[in-house]
Amino acid sequence: MEIADNSPLWRYTTMKVGGDAEHFCQPAGAQELVDVLDLCRKQRKPWHILGGGSNTLISSAGVPGTVIRMTQMTNVQTLEEDLVEAEAGTRLPHIAKHAASLGLSGLEFAVGIPGTIGGAVVMNAGAHGSCMSEIVESVTVFDIETWQIRVLSNKELSFEYRNSAIDPQKQIVLSAKLRMKKDSAEKIKAQTQHNEDYRWRTQPIGTPNLGSTFKNPLPDKSAGFLLDQSGAKEMQEGQAAVSALHANFVVNLGGATSQNIVGLLHRMQNLVQEKHALHLHPEWKTLGLFTPEEHTVWK
Repeated sequence: MEIADNSPLWRYTTMKVGGDAEHFCQPAGAQELVDVLDLCRKQRKPWHILGGGSNTLISSAGVPGTVIRMTQMTNVQTLEEDLVEAEAGTRLPHIAKHAASLGLSGLEFAVGIPGTIGGAVVMNAGAHGSCMSEIVESVTVFDIETWQIRVLSNKELSFEYRNSAIDPQKQIVLSAKLRMKKDSAEKIKAQTQHNEDYRWRTQPIGTPNLGSTFKNPLPDKSAGFLLDQSGAKEMQEGQAAVSALHANFVVNLGGATSQNIVGLLHRMQNLVQEKHALHLHPEWKTLGLFTPEEHTVWK
């Protein structure tokens, strides 16, 4: 496994934004991952995990330390008739269509989410009224504090809305076991296609973005609705803009920086606070060098 120096990260994110990683590697399995972590520990250098890059804003100023991209860990096994195990780097659309081909229902919601199993478990990703917590039986992680592999049950994961008990700084997802239900393959494929078509109609799929920007502040108040009602559509900061198609999506018009994007998020938050007296909190994670002022968007 090669460890590259000064590697541009913009190419590994769906927003196409990001500076250079001081060091960068892509382990093909758990042992290579542990080897990299061992090296970082011996050198006393920071490390960072990157999945599919669909829910992470990478700083244009770069990322010190080693960025470990998990997307080469993609092995999928059928363990039982209704139980599938997928490694952390497996793309959600891939595993959703694979499950559909097996006549397994439960991942139809994930077909349009451009993330990986690892990230989806950590943030309890969801769409169309379903989420990962409904199908995750257990998750295998590498525990940084004990330097051992552990298996966490669904109960131990303490899933919440867009959150879980997994701390990415202390536990790295290696794989997840997904328990689904047998159903008609035709029915599952039809629902999967319906969800995929819906996303293409309602979200800016063809333009670089990181997925939904803000969490819904209340069960009956979606962030998209609040932003739309507040007049946020097509707001712009540099080359970052609020999508004209869906107000809870920020898009890169070409050449946007992380500074542009953070500035736009701050304005979106202020707008909804002013119009509806509600604070919006980003779904995205951050990676790299951000100023204290920029970090206030996530507080």
